[in-house]
Amino acid sequence: MLHETLAPLAEAVHSRIRDTLSPGRYEHSLRVARLSGDLCDRFSLDHASGYLAGLAHDLCKELPKEALMALAARDGREIGTIETKKPALLHGRAAAMVLVHEYGMEEGEITGAVRHHTFGDPALDPLSLVVYVADKLEPGRDQFPEEFRELVFRMELYPMTLAVLDHSIDYLESRGKLVSDESRRMRDALAKEVS
Repeated sequence: MLHETLAPLAEAVHSRIRDTLSPGRYEHSLRVARLSGDLCDRFSLDHASGYLAGLAHDLCKELPKEALMALAARDGREIGTIETKKPALLHGRAAAMVLVHEYGMEEGEITGAVRHHTFGDPALDPLSLVVYVADKLEPGRDQFPEEFRELVFRMELYPMTLAVLDHSIDYLESRGKLVSDESRRMRDALAKEVS
């Protein structure tokens, strides 16, 4: 799908999230969309693709677990241990399937960015990295100190993503939570690129 054809889809997704998400989740999605678009501009990626992926990333966040599991299973990928224990983590995969099956979008960078925003993308697709970072660093989130945000926003894409990912892994581990294999593989891939 070419970027000039994304405006009607972005409008449809915007209407859907406005009508189906809680006000806080809706506002979060708008902030992620804006930041994704801004980061795409900065890193010479397609603004419209970043904006749409940001809008759609939490499209399924508030669905019941049965619906999430059924939608995610449509992508043909295995549902991992962490996802089985906490089906809410399938919301990115589910949203990618909604884009494909309900909106007719072809699999590609946008669906990949939506699918991978929770755990990251070990393939280091730039749009996926942008949406991953935007989801973590949008101004409404308080997981990251302001000094950290200011520092990472001056970095290039790979070091920026690595810093955010390192912080996220530390945050999860400090709370005794599991870290996905995808996140660890992405960290290893980024570390190689940055070194």
